[in-house]
Amino acid sequence: MHLWGIKRYLILLRMAKNEKIRQLPLRILWYLKDTLRHEKFTQIGDKIVIHSFFPPFPSKAFDRVIPNLISGLKGKVVPLSTYIAITDRCNYHCWHCSSAYRRGKEMPLEVIKGAIRKLQEIGVCIIGFTGGEPLLREDLGEMISIIDSRSTSFLFTTGDGLTKKRAEELKEAGLFGVAISLGHYREEIHDRLSGHKGAFQTALNAIKNSKEAGFYTILQIVATKNLLNSGKIWNFIELAKELGVHEIRLLEPMPTGRLLNKGKNIFLTEEEREKLRGIHIKVNRDRRYPAIVAFAYVEGEKLYGCGASYQHMYIDAQGNVCPCDFTPLSFGNIQKEELEIIWKRLNSSFQRSRRQCFLRENIDKIKKEFAGELPLSYEKSLAICKKCPSPELPDFYKNLTKIDF
Repeated sequence: MHLWGIKRYLILLRMAKNEKIRQLPLRILWYLKDTLRHEKFTQIGDKIVIHSFFPPFPSKAFDRVIPNLISGLKGKVVPLSTYIAITDRCNYHCWHCSSAYRRGKEMPLEVIKGAIRKLQEIGVCIIGFTGGEPLLREDLGEMISIIDSRSTSFLFTTGDGLTKKRAEELKEAGLFGVAISLGHYREEIHDRLSGHKGAFQTALNAIKNSKEAGFYTILQIVATKNLLNSGKIWNFIELAKELGVHEIRLLEPMPTGRLLNKGKNIFLTEEEREKLRGIHIKVNRDRRYPAIVAFAYVEGEKLYGCGASYQHMYIDAQGNVCPCDFTPLSFGNIQKEELEIIWKRLNSSFQRSRRQCFLRENIDKIKKEFAGELPLSYEKSLAICKKCPSPELPDFYKNLTKIDF
């Protein structure tokens, strides 16, 4: 069920239940309303979801979002989301996999649980579990179960292993949302791109099981040049409508992992990203389709920009703390140091959100230091960051700084 018109914006006023938000001037809420004008709010059960970059409303996790944003503008930055890769193991061999070249033993359960507790303490609103294929960890439910209402949890998966029984178990553990990746709308092509026969039907079954278990269900798509420029991306959007998912999460190929040394012709141009932004707006205006969130729109310079190490943090399967899921720079390891210390080190190197993707802007520097293993060491990572000029703020944060809190 989608919410339209003024109903969508009433939730911003209903946030006044939160003491910190109640003290904000009305013009701030009005400004925030304006930034959400191209989103399609979805109701699932008793929750309202803007999209998967935000926790559902009402929730304690949602109540933390705006205070965290304001805290960041005042100098104390808290990542809104953190994704944890709990394994590099996977039965698939996807053409665009970002976890390639990562080496080492995966973190034990107690280390991951300790990281989750610390993330909640520092104020993280969304905790995502990724991989590899996270469903290969039999203890995934234990990780999810220790997350209390201060944070919302999402699972990012190929669908391999999301049986009806497993879905019910994860729902009982407290998981809120499931994002299932699909490489193509045609079965034979998806199977080929994932390197696994039967992967397409596995993904469709996982979507069915996810919906029946009551999860906020997301179809995750990588928009290639061919899909975008041929117009066939709309075949994907039609499939999402038929499957009845709640959200389409629209990514693009990134120069990392298996694509690190690929030619630039595989990556989208700025003009092609503008097409993705247009799709985001067009689909969200059409009641027939699920909500859509295109990274090119949400992370564009006119909105929140690249939030690597500002809005977001990534912990890989070995415990290395990185700016985001795609940027293979390490600023410490949670198996050797306290997470809060590493986060401060990471954030001080990046300082704030930026108008352009850090990875795309600095990929040549990263490739120059690449020696067969990712992420790069802290020393190399820091050296790369020191060569980067201080970034210009994206419009969302630039405008917020003009408001007196």
